[in-house]
Amino acid sequence: MKKSKKIIGILTVVLLDQISKIIIMNTMKLNSSVSLIKGFFRLTYTHNYGAAFGLFDGKTAFILIISFLVLLYLLFELFRKKKSPAIMDIGIIMLIGGLIGNLIDRMYFGYVRDFLDFTIFKWDFAIFNLGDTSIVIGAILFLIGIIVEESNANKNNE
Repeated sequence: MKKSKKIIGILTVVLLDQISKIIIMNTMKLNSSVSLIKGFFRLTYTHNYGAAFGLFDGKTAFILIISFLVLLYLLFELFRKKKSPAIMDIGIIMLIGGLIGNLIDRMYFGYVRDFLDFTIFKWDFAIFNLGDTSIVIGAILFLIGIIVEESNANKNNE
């Protein structure tokens, strides 16, 4: 995948994440909720001062340091000369875009703006945002890419 396509992919994820957060922040009051699909999906505007599922609550400096280290690693992986499976590149692009979107929030506000609120089979998920979604999907694609890469390497060694 060309370097320019990778950069455009990252910027697209960051923009979608930030635009969605700006819309929610400007149209909803903090801690308010709007049911879109009764008993399943709500928009609930909250601030997350921790990491995923509220881990490391209030440890913004720690989260920022870890996030920057992960970001550096992912940028290295994405732009290294070695050819990777496309699914791995897409996964890394999504990881980087989601990570940057949440880093912008942490650096500018000191928290992450969350708003996607699902209840599935009576289990209320943690409230999250598009950046978080991109990180989870990106991690899955990245892992699939690693498996594909290893499989291809094993086939070439036979």
